[in-house]
Amino acid sequence: MAFVAAFLCTLPQSAEAQARETVDVFFVGNSYIYYNNLPGQLEAMSESLTEGPLLRTAHHLHGGFTLRRHLEDGHLPDALAQPTQDGAPWDVVVLQEQSRIGAPYENEEFGTIGDTEPFFEAAAEVVDLILGLGARPVFYMTWAKEVFPGQADPIADAYESAGDAHGADVAAAGIAWARVREERPDIQLFHPDGSHPSPAGTYLVTSVMYSTLTGRSAVGAPRELHGRQMQTPGAFVSDDIVPLVRLPHETARYLQSVAWETVEARRRP
Repeated sequence: MAFVAAFLCTLPQSAEAQARETVDVFFVGNSYIYYNNLPGQLEAMSESLTEGPLLRTAHHLHGGFTLRRHLEDGHLPDALAQPTQDGAPWDVVVLQEQSRIGAPYENEEFGTIGDTEPFFEAAAEVVDLILGLGARPVFYMTWAKEVFPGQADPIADAYESAGDAHGADVAAAGIAWARVREERPDIQLFHPDGSHPSPAGTYLVTSVMYSTLTGRSAVGAPRELHGRQMQTPGAFVSDDIVPLVRLPHETARYLQSVAWETVEARRRP
């Protein structure tokens, strides 16, 4: 049997949390998910916000992979077919394309996004797998590189087009990211490489993802979230529970608010 790199992220839960409605979420993507453990932050945020459902996660990640490369790797169908901890199919599968949108840049010097057709073609194949398992696809919109802010609109357009093509929700993290960069350049969303998220950047994505998946605001979530550290290819460093992010109260509240306003502004009728 082929090796399947799928990892459960679930943290130990209280009796109260175990009694709540649950939504099982499977992530497919790359380092934009495993930096700062986005699935773990999402679980911790959902457990802290007791009025909404508890989000439980697993993932299949490889650094730098496009959706097409996930398909060519051959492990994705088996990973998606693995049952949740309750033995049921996944409720939601979150899809993240490579940050260059699955294709080389049209212009490397200016970071101009190239042909998006490979993304659309691979996304259609993966969505077919997801729907065949009875799950709901959600696209995770990424953001412009720090040195190429002009990428924001074409990246957003690509994800919106993919969502429209499949009637799927889009977690518009890239739109929220661009707003924060404009309004609050003092908040460092980027890792020093200018591409990956810092812990604050992942916290913003987590807030967008939470609101997209639950239809609820993340306002009121704690400024500090805990979980297990991840490394490539989405493997856990250890079973130790550590702080994944720790923000000033005002910063956390601002990011939560931007996330909710972003999701509300583009909510489907």
